[in-house]
Amino acid sequence: MKAVIVWLVVMVVNLAGYGQRVGVRVGHSLVPADYLSLRYEHWTNGQVNFALAGFFERSRKNLLNYTSYGADLLAEYSPLVAGDPLPFFSWRAGIGLTGQVEWEPWLYKDLSFSQRLSYGAVGEGSLDCHLTEAFRLSLFVQQKYFLRRAFAAGRFCFGLGLSYRLDNF
Repeated sequence: MKAVIVWLVVMVVNLAGYGQRVGVRVGHSLVPADYLSLRYEHWTNGQVNFALAGFFERSRKNLLNYTSYGADLLAEYSPLVAGDPLPFFSWRAGIGLTGQVEWEPWLYKDLSFSQRLSYGAVGEGSLDCHLTEAFRLSLFVQQKYFLRRAFAAGRFCFGLGLSYRLDNF
């Protein structure tokens, strides 16, 4: 475990010179469930950047004990280019792939992992407020459409995010 933590720290320090961002998002999906996501953004030299996010959803409503976890991989368009002065507000739009595993003890008690796995496409939009050069606050909306679904054909989520630019430490 110590070796894994050291390796992760070394990777973050090595990637920090490239202007990457890490962030956390909290929100609500219309399942209804609470949403938490950890996110990594990898910048390119153009206006299309890449983001990888791991997420977790949980709901305890109407006698259900629903949980879901998964990952999103997105290509995001931003009108900002590296090196441009930061405006106070900006926007981003992205599209990509998603995969998630769902669990509810009553609905899924006899289903295997592969039967509870859903995958498909995700679209996302965000309005960003650049608090400083290092910190960005985001208001986001996200829609997922599942090609293979265990529970529902789509998922809508919204919330707030805070991200930190790694080359500022």
